Amino acid sequence: MLTGMMRLMEIIALAIGRFVRLSIRLRRLPDNQAGSVMLLVALAAIPLVGFVGVGTDTARGYLVRSRLSSALDAAALAGGHSFFLTTRDADVKMYFDANFPTGYLDATVAGPTIAIDQAAETITLTASATIPTTFMRLFGYNDLTVDASAEVTRAQEALDVVLAIDMSGSMGSSVAGGGSRLAAARNAASLLVNVLYGSSATKDRLNIGVVPWNGKVNITLNGSTFDPAATLSNLTGVFVNPETGAVQSNVFVANNSPVPLLAKPDDDWKGCVFSRFLNDGNNTTDADLLLSPTSVGGVDWPAWQPIGPEGEPVSGGTCAMSVNGGECTRCLSAGITPLNNTKQTVLDAVASLTTPTGTTNIPQGLGWAWRVLKPTSPFTEALLNPPYKRQQAIVLLTDGENFGGNGDGYKTVFGYGSAARPTMDARLLTLAGNIKADGVAIYVIQFANSGSSLQTLLSQVATAPTPPYYHNAPDAATLENIFREIANHLSKLRISK
Repeated sequence: MLTGMMRLMEIIALAIGRFVRLSIRLRRLPDNQAGSVMLLVALAAIPLVGFVGVGTDTARGYLVRSRLSSALDAAALAGGHSFFLTTRDADVKMYFDANFPTGYLDATVAGPTIAIDQAAETITLTASATIPTTFMRLFGYNDLTVDASAEVTRAQEALDVVLAIDMSGSMGSSVAGGGSRLAAARNAASLLVNVLYGSSATKDRLNIGVVPWNGKVNITLNGSTFDPAATLSNLTGVFVNPETGAVQSNVFVANNSPVPLLAKPDDDWKGCVFSRFLNDGNNTTDADLLLSPTSVGGVDWPAWQPIGPEGEPVSGGTCAMSVNGGECTRCLSAGITPLNNTKQTVLDAVASLTTPTGTTNIPQGLGWAWRVLKPTSPFTEALLNPPYKRQQAIVLLTDGENFGGNGDGYKTVFGYGSAARPTMDARLLTLAGNIKADGVAIYVIQFANSGSSLQTLLSQVATAPTPPYYHNAPDAATLENIFREIANHLSKLRISK
């Protein structure tokens, strides 16, 4: 608003009226017409100067107001990005000062004043600027005040996101800043969840899932207990079991997982499955890099093979699938948390990630994160063809390179240890390409590992090789900042006023 402008126009109109009445009287004077004309010209200069003053000072006022409004918009967006951070108000001030330089057109600024609505996740900024006038001083107006405001609301498109967290043994190692790598990952993941949900306990169009992984993935529902007596045998139509070559017409479904199984799991099944991979030299018959139960290259893959005692540690014995001696990779006790819209459920799932063990098999974590994210079988929590725009994303965190382990998802068929890495890396890149082609954004964090070869690999896995999609986090503090950045990138901001 241009404060007092209407009053000023009234004064100028009054002055013009008085000038007109005076000029009429002067016309009636009989003497010295030349002098009368000069007097009229002199008197006419008064309203003309008034109009020039109004035009000049008003133009300056509008320039200041425009700059003030733009500065508030930029500052409000910055505050929206850091809405739940302790730096929010400082960010607002920094962006405002950068966009409205001190002394701009001799303006003196009051503000910005910051008003926060936590429940609505809205930030409102107001400010005013006062500039000294020039010609308007002739009418007693020494300054002109303009004000502006901006409002930003944190709004989200529908968002489905899966956190794929490395739970291999190295995640139990310490990290710069104190604590274990896994503890730092839990803290950072919880921060992301809190930023996305804000103060809401649930959000209708926000769904988050959690997939812990090491050399394999426990595909049971997190916190559930396997009951062998409750395993169901479901008819599917005749197919050839790719693992055994036997003809069968049924798959098995455990009581605590939607994932179909090629065989009835043993009574002490821990919850892990092998990749859909034959190791027959013909990659066109494998389904480990594909999404759902399918047939490929003439081979049927309607289900996954459960890992029994042959792929689990045996007390006092040797792993039956050992390539290099030693025990098998242990199936994680933490299972999958499917997509859901309840903040506390997701926070509890993150908090349950407490026992790192085993080797690193990145394709396992990324592949199952993809299956949890999509609405097709076996996990079907995502809405199929929603009537609104939706983002789908995977946040993948790992601290190590691919490593072939006894009893892992690939049965150590690529070799043991680093010998398996080239093949596993190649399959990871193919898998990532399939996921990105499916419209899913992949955010990757390389944590507590500065290896350049791993950086080269993971930057190609990510949607883009630079932030916000690829990050290298050397310590816990950096990791938290990265998760904040990813959360803010997933959140959408709009200027609502």
